[in-house]
Amino acid sequence: MPARPLIEWPTMSLGSLTIDEFLSQLSSSDPTPGGGALAALAGAQAAAMLAMVCNLTLGRPRFAAVEAEVTALLSHTGDLRGRLMRLADADAEAYGAVREAYRLPHATEKEREKRKEAIEAAMHGATDVPIQTAEKARGVLDLALEIAQVGNPTVLPDVAVAAHLATAALRGGLTQAHYNIASLADTDFAATMQARTLLAQTDVDVLTSRVLEAVRARASS
Repeated sequence: MPARPLIEWPTMSLGSLTIDEFLSQLSSSDPTPGGGALAALAGAQAAAMLAMVCNLTLGRPRFAAVEAEVTALLSHTGDLRGRLMRLADADAEAYGAVREAYRLPHATEKEREKRKEAIEAAMHGATDVPIQTAEKARGVLDLALEIAQVGNPTVLPDVAVAAHLATAALRGGLTQAHYNIASLADTDFAATMQARTLLAQTDVDVLTSRVLEAVRARASS
């Protein structure tokens, strides 16, 4: 059987692929989608998992007291899921821009200067996107804590899984960003990006632990 041809990336969005198509592309020699897209996808999966917990809480008489709160939380999970899916595509596009910048001619001094400027501009995008992924993943982790406290206790282990995925997405995005920050020539931009990474990861271990503790406490009560 002939090998399945690789999908042209990023002309086709990640969300339109089957799981098998995505995994085939991920395992290929094509560097896109890469770690940044995978981090964003992990965050989107976490948000979707939390949405499931909300949907299994809504409409049940014994959770009527938290109906309005859970409805709002469900809306937030959908928003973050959509944003993270768009960031998965944006990550591939940002990497493509960096790759194209490096391919610019550099035989003359003028060409070298133009290429250098193009690489720096592309690296700005390649740095900002994974930081956005980390920030949105942090938002998913915040939601996980709230949902762990009010969601249907029979599916709370799924909240724990979502928390682990969100944490992985956050750390994955920050790892990608840190490597790119180190190569930036614009020190002011680099400092701004570094400050955002520090904010996104503040007390993340504590937050993850709080989610897992809330799950254990309510699941065993």
